[in-house]
Order: sequence, then C-alpha cells, then structure tokens
Amino acid sequence: MLVTDAETRMAIWIMKSLAKRQIRVVCASDTPWAASFFSRYCGGKVLYPSYGENANRFITALQAIVRKRKFDTLIPSTDPVLLAISENREQLRRYVNLPFPSHESVLKALDKSLTIQTAIENDVPIPRTYFVKNDKDLLSVSKVIKYPVAVKPRFSHARQNGRMLMRRSTYASNRPQLIRAYRMIHKDFPYPLVQEYVHGQNYSVAVLFNHGNLVAACCIKVYRGTPVTGGTSVLRESVPLDPVMLQHSTRLLKALDWHGIAEVEFKLDSQDLQPKLMEINARFWASLDVAIKSGVDFPYMLYCLSLDGKVKPAFNYRTGVKSRWLMGDMQYLMTILSGWQRIKGVPRPSRSQVLRDFLRFYEPDIHYDLVDLDDPLPFFPAEITHLLRIARARKRL
Repeated sequence: MLVTDAETRMAIWIMKSLAKRQIRVVCASDTPWAASFFSRYCGGKVLYPSYGENANRFITALQAIVRKRKFDTLIPSTDPVLLAISENREQLRRYVNLPFPSHESVLKALDKSLTIQTAIENDVPIPRTYFVKNDKDLLSVSKVIKYPVAVKPRFSHARQNGRMLMRRSTYASNRPQLIRAYRMIHKDFPYPLVQEYVHGQNYSVAVLFNHGNLVAACCIKVYRGTPVTGGTSVLRESVPLDPVMLQHSTRLLKALDWHGIAEVEFKLDSQDLQPKLMEINARFWASLDVAIKSGVDFPYMLYCLSLDGKVKPAFNYRTGVKSRWLMGDMQYLMTILSGWQRIKGVPRPSRSQVLRDFLRFYEPDIHYDLVDLDDPLPFFPAEITHLLRIARARKRL
C-alpha cells in the first residue's frame, strides 16, 4: 500500500496501524525529511515532485510510481493531494485502488460553499451563512449580520505562482474588519463564505461509509486547538456517540453517496445547544490516533474496504481515551498568555486556568502524539518541520 504526504502525523498513524497488522506500507513525500521515513514501520520510501510547485509533474510521477510498483491501495493524507488524485483518477485507478467517493462528492466536501449548500438541502443545522458575490452584497451583509463573524475560504489551499497557499478563517468584530477581511481573502481564495460566529464546544464524528452505507463511527470531543479561533485539535478525547450529531453526519454523507472515511466537524452552540456543522474532512484527520486507540481502526478498515468491500461494522469503542499534541498545545498556551487572536465578544478561559490545564501532563489513558518509545524517531522531524512551517508563515506576514 502507498500513503502520500509522509511528512504528516496522519500518514504516520495510517502507516503504523497497517504495519502492525503485517501490511507493508510504502510512504511517499516531496521531502526526504518526511517524518514517516524515520519510522521503523516504514516499508519503503518514495519521493515525488511537489504538487504545490507543479501539479502536472506530480501526477505524472505518481502515475509512474503506481504503475511500476503495483500497489494495491493509494491513500492521500492532505486535501491538495486528495483533490489532485481525484481529478486524475481515471489515469490512476487502472493501477491502484482509490478508496474514496466520486469526484463530485469529493468536491462538495472540500468546497465549503458546496458543503453548506448540501447541508441546507438536507436539514443539517449550520451557522447563519451568507454567500457574497460582489461588493454590493458585501456591504449589504455587513449591515445586517450579527458580529463577530468568520470569513471562510471555500478551499483551504490554493496554488499561486508556483507555491501552495493555505488560508484559515479570518474573524471580524465590526463592519470595517469584515470588509477588509473579505477583500483580502477574495484575492487568492475567491468568494469566501461569511458566517456568524458560533461559540461552543467542538466535536467531530469520524465515520466510514461503504457506498452510502454507514459501517463505522467514533465521536471525539476537542478541548483545545490551534489556532485558538479554530484549527487543528491539540487535546481530544473519545466520547460516546452523540445520536443527533451522528444523525446529521449520516444524512449529510448519504446525500453525497459517500464512500470511504470522513470526519464531520460540529460546534455545540452554547446559545441553543444545537450542533452546527462546521466542515467535512474528506481525508484522515488530526485526531485519528484517538479513534485507533479507542478501538475503531479506520486505516485498516479503509484498507479492507479497498480490497474486497467487506468491513466488519464498528460502533462500540472505549471512551475516555485522550491524545495531546504537545507542540500544538504550547502554541495554544502562548496565544492565550499573549492575548493574540482575540475575537471581541468571544469569551476566553483565564490565563491561570489555561496554564494549570497545560501543566496537567498526566491523566488516565492519555497519549502524546508521536511520543512512542517503540518508534521514537518520527517525533523529531515532525516537530522540526512544524516549527519551520510556522517560521515561514510568520515571515510572509
């Protein structure tokens, strides 16, 4: 089996899940310093050209790799690579299994505008959302919307001038901030969404579908994330399946005739106590290790699904399993202590409380991302790569 984006934590968890079941996993990346390459579970290393720099070279190289090496399954680990593979599936699936849904469904999951429209059509609750098409719309919305608001790019990634750009949501507390944020994002990520901010607890429902039929699910509660305004989870816990969230997730993904894995993110609105849809992750997610350690081995089930379409249903799992990404949690701590990324009108925990929570290093059944005495080496390149990514992002600001 071939796993792309070997520099990501998700790729490491996929690789280890399968390798521990005696399945040989070859890892692929555009950098020789990919963290998975340093793992004792890595069954082989493949380098390909950067998708962000040249999409055509990337696809040509990937096609040559799967044609020559004859892998049974190909699993992408990031949105840009998933999108590239999905767009070129006809020339790839002659040589390898691609365990994900139609390209139309993938697009509807990756494009937040299409995700929200699908949710509206299927009675899945969402934050109040505005689809702005021009400056006139923007000015009208800015007068009636309830602040604070989030301005969300439709896609998280975009390729511009030979490099891959990533953009998270930007938040605004008044009209001038909203207009400025919208115009800034629109330049590289056209027609972002404008949503009223939902304050509440973050949850995700991780699922596996077999051609529109739900066969596995796990609910994960997110305590902290980075950036604090919304992003990658850094402290998470497996919790019992929430029947309402599961119902919304199932209805949404059935409407997309989903196949394979997905993560549906919600916020439990503190105003009306209703879960509001945030987005769909169509590839493996940052809290994957929680699900695996809880007993829902999504990588292995996806692999089985890709081979013969047979998967044993999995809805029972251990709750109370926590995982923590320490480097990300340090970012969360520094952000709170410095007062950075504060949104007017959105309460935050006190600095003393956040510091006390951060210093709670031991809890029952807690695990730390990539901290593994049985396989220690991937931790170092993964965290160094993350620090370099932060430095490059700050340099661009």
